[in-house]
Amino acid sequence: MEELSISINNIWVLVATFLVMFMQPGFAMVEAGFTRSKNTANILTKNLMDFSIVSIIFWIIGYSIMYGKSVHGFI
Repeated sequence: MEELSISINNIWVLVATFLVMFMQPGFAMVEAGFTRSKNTANILTKNLMDFSIVSIIFWIIGYSIMYGKSVHGFI
């Protein structure tokens, strides 16, 4: 039963990750549509850097909060 729970949790994390990763291009298109055409490259670069930096920060901090050991039941 615990193996099934672990599998379901991993599938949910992958589905949520997939949804968040595909929201980024949508935000990029919305922001590019709101700006002048000469600024589109800057907006797309900003969104790419945002996603890259946040992914690294999640890997450093968020992953350890998700799968790390509990600190007196707090995390």
